[in-house]
Amino acid sequence: LGVRPADGVNSSFFSARWTGYLTPPKSGRYKFSAKVDDGIRVWVGGRKVIDAWGLHDSEHFEGTIELKAHKRYDLKVEYFNDINEGEIHLLWVLPGDDEGVLGWFNSSPKPVEGKYFSPPKREKPKRETASKPDQKPDEPRQKPKPPAKVPPAKPAEPQEPEPVSPAVLAQKQRELELKPIYFVQSKDEILPDSKKTLDDWVVFLKQKPDAVIFVKGHTDDMGDAQKNQDLSERRARLVAAYFVKKGLGAGRIETKGYGSSQPYFVNPATEKERALNRRVEIRVKR
Repeated sequence: LGVRPADGVNSSFFSARWTGYLTPPKSGRYKFSAKVDDGIRVWVGGRKVIDAWGLHDSEHFEGTIELKAHKRYDLKVEYFNDINEGEIHLLWVLPGDDEGVLGWFNSSPKPVEGKYFSPPKREKPKRETASKPDQKPDEPRQKPKPPAKVPPAKPAEPQEPEPVSPAVLAQKQRELELKPIYFVQSKDEILPDSKKTLDDWVVFLKQKPDAVIFVKGHTDDMGDAQKNQDLSERRARLVAAYFVKKGLGAGRIETKGYGSSQPYFVNPATEKERALNRRVEIRVKR
């Protein structure tokens, strides 16, 4: 929860895939259980056992499959997280654990234990043997020479970015426009995970120096409508100011606040859905 999945990857808006093998300890029908926030898909032996690819707030999903003892099956797990914290737990119930008098106690799902099929080999550290000193008469020691003076390296000249084809720029624009900038509730404060998206926009917009940038501010639909309108305008201006600070011309940027008039999700909505309404959208007009 709240942990980055890997270096350089945000804790929001990512997907992951795990692949490996599963060797059942006995034959029978296995029940797989997953607790997930947000989406998960599980395949065992090429068959999809769990398919819950959507926005879920720490919900449970189950699926069953017949497996043979000691047979190696391909295992694939796909997961994605939208905004804020992510969570994934994959469990199973072995055949027969939910039967008989003790079935109620044994049927609790257990983690699917993982291990290496071929553990990596570790090289033993080599022992260094001290060499015996040469038995020679003492010789006069020479004074060490002073180190040669090396002139300080000149700083590298900044290089102009290489030109990018229009098709590549168009694809990058489509990708960026699908990534709103998200904000703290009731504040014009950008969430940390959205700052990288802003920097990606800066790099892209510097490659399109003639483009006009339209920054649209939004809020959730909680609270006073006029306050939401003011907040949406402040959020849009904050993003515009960031662009100017990074070297984009202020004359290229237009801002507008929409208050709570254009939500992604309307009430009744969960807190996670309302968080997606607190956003700024960026569009390139030309």
